Amino acid sequence: MERRIFFRPERCFLCQSCVLACQLRSLGVSDVRRLPREKRPGQRIRVEVSRNTPWATRCQHCLSAPCVEACVTGSLIREEGHREVIHRRETCVGCGCCLLVCPFGALSYEADEEKMTKCDLCSDLEEPACVGACQSGALLFRSSESMATEKKRVFARQFGRAHDGG
Repeated sequence: MERRIFFRPERCFLCQSCVLACQLRSLGVSDVRRLPREKRPGQRIRVEVSRNTPWATRCQHCLSAPCVEACVTGSLIREEGHREVIHRRETCVGCGCCLLVCPFGALSYEADEEKMTKCDLCSDLEEPACVGACQSGALLFRSSESMATEKKRVFARQFGRAHDGG
């Protein structure tokens, strides 16, 4: 069962730990004190506030991914049998066509390398670095089915409380 990153805004307190963990991982640095000042990777996850609610912007690995269709070099692909949209950096020319068509604005431009970047779900790790760094439980790495089951359980509990007058 393929897993995805889910965001629960009610749990986020805007600490930005997820953003920092993602940057450290993308640079191959394990200690924040060793983060090079001169090089900042493009953001693969952003946490911002919209209408007084935190929101995490990251690649949704869309089933009908417009970025894959728009990529003129074929650098964005989906391998058969996988949900994940893969970015092959070695062939990316940084034209930004993918960014223009992404409905989530989830790609970013890395000026140092003149290439686009996006969330790769930390496919070499057990769970994405951002999820592991999230102490509040706002980010989860689960299957869609398990999240649907959890949401039904939460709704049933809340509905029961409201129905009981509590």
